[in-house]
Amino acid sequence: MNNLLYYPYINVPRTDWALRTLLYYENIGSIVPQEYFYEPERNYEEFMLELVRNELVTPINPIEVLDNPWEATRPFLKLIETNREKLITAQNSFRQGQRGNIHIDKFSKARVHADKFDKDIFYGLEQLGLAERTDGRWFSVEQKTANNLMFFLATLISTKTNRLPTTDYVRPFYNRNSFDSQRQKRETILSNLIPFPSEIDLKKLLKFKEKNLPLLNAFRTRVELIVLDPNITEDSPLFHQHLAELLQRKDELSAKMNESHFKNILFGTVCGLIGAYQGLATASTTAAIIGGLPGFAHAVYSALQIERAENIFDQTGLKYLALADKRIRR
Repeated sequence: MNNLLYYPYINVPRTDWALRTLLYYENIGSIVPQEYFYEPERNYEEFMLELVRNELVTPINPIEVLDNPWEATRPFLKLIETNREKLITAQNSFRQGQRGNIHIDKFSKARVHADKFDKDIFYGLEQLGLAERTDGRWFSVEQKTANNLMFFLATLISTKTNRLPTTDYVRPFYNRNSFDSQRQKRETILSNLIPFPSEIDLKKLLKFKEKNLPLLNAFRTRVELIVLDPNITEDSPLFHQHLAELLQRKDELSAKMNESHFKNILFGTVCGLIGAYQGLATASTTAAIIGGLPGFAHAVYSALQIERAENIFDQTGLKYLALADKRIRR
């Protein structure tokens, strides 16, 4: 999939994980309460607000995606009720203060109908001894139940919006062995291939992605072929061999983009332009320029060195990373 859905939190954090994810996917979605759409400056954290404004993250109102939010959450409550042993453990955890907060508008149909959830998902969790209303439109929910409820909601929404649910949160959810294995493989590959600094110009990042979308798709395909192959398990010799090859190809492309093609550029472009401009007529004059580039010619030469990065031919899918490293660092 080209797009993903971030959960369980509202704000995408300013971390290396987030920057790698922004580079790897076309767009990130985040499940956002309805009130955030009306007052983004008041509700979002600063980094998340910048991501939304630059259209790198798309806020998703679950009530606009789910046609029957209450009916859709009933199977989740049934799952909890049918496993009495886990329910008792969760109730004890809730009494001991192991809790997480969920905003009511992630399930509410309208801002003014907060009270209706006394009869819906949160009412059901309250009756099970796993939730209570805390402040305004927030509910305190037993920690593992809150995590699983957000994973349940993220799975529903990602399926309906054709996104891949993903998280930087490491605690376990229900039935996620295969999902975790693929996610961890992907994270290991990307953390090795994209060691970017925390300071990146987000406007430049968006422009870069839009310009190089075919390269991004080629790179993602290359990585996903490894991630989705059940025969390539993380920490296996085959996995490390694939990872080493990707790193080698990326380094080779980066070296090609940075190496000097002095003579080719000089004879093919710079000297031709400077010669026409200055009326160069003899080989000796040209040779003199080669020996000591004038300031103007040197400036043109330097600019062409920058522009030539896009001309590097690549069949490995790693050109996207080599260009990203060259283009979007601050």
